[in-house]
Amino acid sequence: MLSSSRNILLFLLTAFIVFFIFFPCLHADFLNIDDQEHFLQNHYVLRLSPDSVKGIFTQTVNNVYIPLTTLSFTIEHHFFGFNTFVFHLDNLILHVANVLLVLFLARRMGLSSSAAFLAAFIFGIHPMKVESVAWVTERKDVLYALFYLLALHQYWSYLKTKSTGAYLGALLFGLISILTKPMALSLPMVLLLFDWFDRRRWDKNVLIEKIPFFLYTIEIGSLSYLFNMRNPISDMGQAALIWIWSFNFYICKFLWPWHVSFVYFLPHPITLANWPYAWSLVLFVFIVGALIRWRNNRWMIFAFGYYFLSIFFLLRFDESGDFTVVSDRFMYLSSLGFCLGIGVGLERLLKTKYLMASMSLILIVFLGTITFKQCRVWYNSIALWDQIVRENPSIYVPYFMRGVTYTEKGQYNAALADFSRAIDLDPLLVNAYYDRAFIYFSQKRYKEAMVDINRAIQLDPADRKAYLLRTNIEEKKNK
Repeated sequence: MLSSSRNILLFLLTAFIVFFIFFPCLHADFLNIDDQEHFLQNHYVLRLSPDSVKGIFTQTVNNVYIPLTTLSFTIEHHFFGFNTFVFHLDNLILHVANVLLVLFLARRMGLSSSAAFLAAFIFGIHPMKVESVAWVTERKDVLYALFYLLALHQYWSYLKTKSTGAYLGALLFGLISILTKPMALSLPMVLLLFDWFDRRRWDKNVLIEKIPFFLYTIEIGSLSYLFNMRNPISDMGQAALIWIWSFNFYICKFLWPWHVSFVYFLPHPITLANWPYAWSLVLFVFIVGALIRWRNNRWMIFAFGYYFLSIFFLLRFDESGDFTVVSDRFMYLSSLGFCLGIGVGLERLLKTKYLMASMSLILIVFLGTITFKQCRVWYNSIALWDQIVRENPSIYVPYFMRGVTYTEKGQYNAALADFSRAIDLDPLLVNAYYDRAFIYFSQKRYKEAMVDINRAIQLDPADRKAYLLRTNIEEKKNK
């Protein structure tokens, strides 16, 4: 399909442009957000041996079962140590490989060269991809997507040839994918969507073929999802609004990615009187109506079907736990259907290859500029939290996290300013009192340290480390 010299040139150009746009990531540092748990302080990563490999396959990292991702870190460390350039380069190479696999898949599914290349470019340089590529911890995104896409290629071959080898290839790549990240849980449902898209006649064999996929995806995926299950908040109306808001959030952010961020905060209050929820409900009704109205448009149904089937188990209906309920990284592969659908839709709308080429150039410049700029935000932890503070000046979380980062770097005055601002925004933030007390103690400001540690103990009487710090403060103060 890419045999002509023109297509080969475009193929190489695609890889080069994607690599160039993400080039700033290669100079990024490790982050103090999960990098420690995933590889910097993971003792299985520090030594490549039969025992460490066994441990990798019998542990979870932050309650997520990702043994092959952890194994990739172990191999990298064995040969290169914690070389930031190598770790980031591997993420970028995997991403470029995924873009080319999307290009191949688009051509195999019937897209013209122009539509396929546009779809691949949108997939490759969309700003929502930055988190997965620039953050080493998210190796699991680019790695699971590689094997997921290979599984889709093999299954497409099976649909066309009924080859047992192609079916077994899809089964194998799917297994590798879910051992890399539990989001591959969606694979058997997406394969059913491919059956529908290829106009395959539905019979018992269609379902029987999927049984092995369901068996291992559910069994392996449950090792992660049972640890991370969410309970709806008591108000079911609010839970429904959060779910609808998160469903629409990814679509809107994909269509208009002007501002992307590591953290997105849930709008408050959670009520229809708050415009984000009212707008989300209107948009949700419109999307459902449009899908019913144009139910015969196979590409439209495929695009939204792929999105929903690959992300529905991550759509939230609660606000507890983490400080964010949505993340760009969840759209890394879930955006595939939209990318293909936009490629087809723009070609049908613009009709001529000249207009298609012009639109492709506009999108490449628009998306590429945002992505290139966003890659620099991931240069280090301070730069990352600086952006979040600028965009969310009235929320305590980014101040507190930046304060933690400043503390780790020994920049105590900057950390004190951030902890103080976090306390101003949330006077019940016990960790901020403790961390500020620790800095005061380090600076021999024992009176101020005692005030903060007493407040921390008052807020959390069960915190043993706070009592230990207070003992140390009392000893120094009495001396």
